[in-house]
Amino acid sequence: MAKMNFNDYGRCMATYNSWQNAVLFDLCEQIGDEERRRDRNMFFTSIHNTLNHILYIDLRILDILKTGQAGPYDARTIVADDFDDLKEQRIRIDREIGAFVDANDHAWQDGIRELQGLDGIKRKLPRQLFLMQLFNHQTHHRSQITSELHKMGIDYGITDVPLTPDLPL
Repeated sequence: MAKMNFNDYGRCMATYNSWQNAVLFDLCEQIGDEERRRDRNMFFTSIHNTLNHILYIDLRILDILKTGQAGPYDARTIVADDFDDLKEQRIRIDREIGAFVDANDHAWQDGIRELQGLDGIKRKLPRQLFLMQLFNHQTHHRSQITSELHKMGIDYGITDVPLTPDLPL
């Protein structure tokens, strides 16, 4: 592929995030529930809570992309307290993100969403920006978790986007 458009970007990033989430959840499964829930002085205290936060924000952003709306924000929201449930929901949402970016109708990209931010300011923003935020937000918080795994002596492995298996190019 000589060029990438925004649709290609979305498909590549959905594939990348699905891959990275699978690696992360496999490693987190290996460390056990006690280590996942340990207070590590992270922003959301633990690896488990951070995984929950990523999923919670993904659900909110998907709502914004699909409907233009998101309910009230609550940083303490726990989507799934059980790790197996959290992992199943992660897989389901990654598939939903993939289906969204694979959809044939990309007219959504031209839309503008007016939302009030957590700072109380209303903004009119292109819907494309929210898709970018979804991927950026996942990467940001996965890095917090991989830093904790590194401290535990666990090698997270490759995170480079161009090395994503099965990139849809």
